[in-house]
Amino acid sequence: MYTLGQIAEITGARFVGKQNYKIVHFLNDSRNFVLESETLFIALKTKRNNGHQYIPELIKRGLKAFLIGENELDLNLYQDTDVSFLVSADPLQTIQSLASYHRQQFNIPVIGITGSNGKTMVKEWLYQLLKHKYSICRSPKSYNSQIGVPLSVLNLNPSHTLAIFEAGISQKNEMERLTSIIRPTLGVLTYLGSAHDEGFESREQKLQEKLKLVNGSDLFILNGITKNEIDSSLTDRAIVISQNENADLQLSFHKNTLTLKSSTHSTTFETPFFDEASLTNVSTCIAVLMQLGLNQAEISEGIKTLQPLALRLETKNGILNSILINDYYNSDLDSLKIALNYLQQQKNTKKKIVIVSDIEQSGTASHVLYNQLAELFLQAKIDKVIGIGKEISANKHFFNVHSTFFTDTQQFIEQFNTIKDEFIDSVVLLKGARSFGFEHISRLLQLKSHDTVFEINLNKLIDNVNYFRSLLNPNVKVMGMVKAMAYGSGSVEIARTLQHIGVNYLAVAYADEGVELRESRISLPIMVMSPEKEAFEDIINYKLEPELYSFKVLQDFVAKLDNMGLTEPYPVHLKLDTGMHRLGFEENNLTDLISLLKTNSQIKIASVFSHLAGSDDAQLDNFTKEQIRIFETMCHQIEKAIGYTFLKHICNSGGISRFKSAHYDMVRLGIGMYGVGVSEAEQKQLENVGVLKTRISQIKQVSKNDTVGYSRKGKLTKDTKVATIPIGYADGFSRLLGNGKHGVYVNSKFCKLIGNVCMDMCMIDVSDISCKEGDEVIIFENTDQVNAFANALQTISYEVLTNVSARVKRVYVQE
Repeated sequence: MYTLGQIAEITGARFVGKQNYKIVHFLNDSRNFVLESETLFIALKTKRNNGHQYIPELIKRGLKAFLIGENELDLNLYQDTDVSFLVSADPLQTIQSLASYHRQQFNIPVIGITGSNGKTMVKEWLYQLLKHKYSICRSPKSYNSQIGVPLSVLNLNPSHTLAIFEAGISQKNEMERLTSIIRPTLGVLTYLGSAHDEGFESREQKLQEKLKLVNGSDLFILNGITKNEIDSSLTDRAIVISQNENADLQLSFHKNTLTLKSSTHSTTFETPFFDEASLTNVSTCIAVLMQLGLNQAEISEGIKTLQPLALRLETKNGILNSILINDYYNSDLDSLKIALNYLQQQKNTKKKIVIVSDIEQSGTASHVLYNQLAELFLQAKIDKVIGIGKEISANKHFFNVHSTFFTDTQQFIEQFNTIKDEFIDSVVLLKGARSFGFEHISRLLQLKSHDTVFEINLNKLIDNVNYFRSLLNPNVKVMGMVKAMAYGSGSVEIARTLQHIGVNYLAVAYADEGVELRESRISLPIMVMSPEKEAFEDIINYKLEPELYSFKVLQDFVAKLDNMGLTEPYPVHLKLDTGMHRLGFEENNLTDLISLLKTNSQIKIASVFSHLAGSDDAQLDNFTKEQIRIFETMCHQIEKAIGYTFLKHICNSGGISRFKSAHYDMVRLGIGMYGVGVSEAEQKQLENVGVLKTRISQIKQVSKNDTVGYSRKGKLTKDTKVATIPIGYADGFSRLLGNGKHGVYVNSKFCKLIGNVCMDMCMIDVSDISCKEGDEVIIFENTDQVNAFANALQTISYEVLTNVSARVKRVYVQE
């Protein structure tokens, strides 16, 4: 705990306000605001956003303390208020300086982890393996950035006896700051892969940058590189793990075991994992445990108990019209705060319920810990708390919100029917330690469905939107296209996320799509692109905004406004046809259109727009430029005639990237938001948002000369191991893919389809693959696989995504 005055003295920031105001919590994302007391908001200014613009709203919501940049805010506006400010030339550097000072107050072992892959996995497994011996402070989730690291280190308190922090970098000269904050006594490099290669000139440069973290440590562990790659001055302190013979610990795998061989002995460990990536990360953990003095028996027993990690929140539909957020197996207060932030994002009328277990190995006295937990729930305005465990039950007197307690998960399950109705119309957060088996509660609460799911990563969606925002001037608005179930991703959850990150407009194809969003508490302006006459009343009642593309639609809509007795001008969007020749008013319509607009005061133009026919094709650039010229001419004539301005937009995803002079007042972001770019360079900046996957239902050995599937189309020429998977043409997996024309991925290996695709299932050849019933099957998980799927169908990626059937369960995840 620091006062604002102390922070100013430590960091050199200028202080304005109450010096003695105490700070316990730090916030750098206004969307995650939960706790109004003892919280400092760090206003960061980046290429894509400016945190200072959110300060007035945060003040209205009760926040009292802010770290801001020089000349970013008029402090005279707040002279007579109880709001306090720390003013700095660089707020990020200021919070990093505070974290560096804070770290120096602790003389405990600190493990600093970096690498291209596996940082969070190794950190969380080390926590699992060491939490019985130490009180551990660790980075929440994947907090490893320039802001994530200081926020992690500031969680250190006197009860901790070990710290584990991860550090991630994406370009040169980033690691020095993180090193000065973490100051590791034991450094770890998990793996040097290709992630963020674009930020470095070479593999050697990236390695040297990452090694800056471990340079100051007493010892460091390096996985997957050779000693020849590091400076000779470091070799005495380095323990190198690799499959090379000259490694300090030579690594080898066999099924679910790994062997580490040194110059003096060889040790084999049994693990719960079979994949090479997990086994490599386990080997890193073993090396760390050895350096911390654990004996072989302790290490072996601990490794056997390691569990796969849930590093992201998962949102599913639940029973009784509820929404279920799974974030179990992370039960510390820091990860709980992050989960509560996500819960707050569910802006709907549903009541908020948290099911939480005992918090294990916190290092904090029980009465202090659960008093803090109860206060957290109170400030987050949780409607109902269900506590599971003897510790939380013994401290139930701290919980002032409506609460129920059970001694263990089994008791909750046995008594579930007595409280089942509490879950009607609710959003439920599951947050429990692994030993409590909350997966059983999750299965009890979630809607039952088959194994085929479309998993939507909301972090990737947000990153894609932010990439396109970085191409825009700050005053250019963004319209998010959520028609056709948000390109198959599920319109409500996508719209809710876009609303949360400050997108300005949404667009749907038909009125019923807009109605669904309004009924899900989406308040953004929504443009309806195909407004049918029968839907005009819904459009008006639900405050949707129609696209008017013809004289008939315009006149019919004005008639409906008159019929309903509306007197205020209603916002509409005019569609101009500049060459697409699909819908819209053409140049020769302008005289009559302007005349109608002048004589019909019932409507007001919110925007005028057109559609580019070939913005992603360089060969059509001259045509595109002509479309833009026509659009500008038509807009100018309309604006001059009606006497007021309106939003103008013509750029779709391809246009945003390739025609920056035509961004105007707003752009329409569609397929790019979901991860499809117009060029190879842009594709590297984007991430595929959706993963379509299923599981193997059954495996059979089928003899050669036999056949598989309907009409005996799957003719075999050799003895074949055939797996059946529960996805068919009713799920959007077309019959055109059958008979070897395409395939799926099992354990990262491509497996071709055998025979015809059925309505609900299909068969694949897994003869050369180690797999078993229940194993995961990937239909597509990246853009290359989506494009391969589309090519097999001789279509485009849009059709692949939008064809995923509504009966396929959408699962939403957020890191």
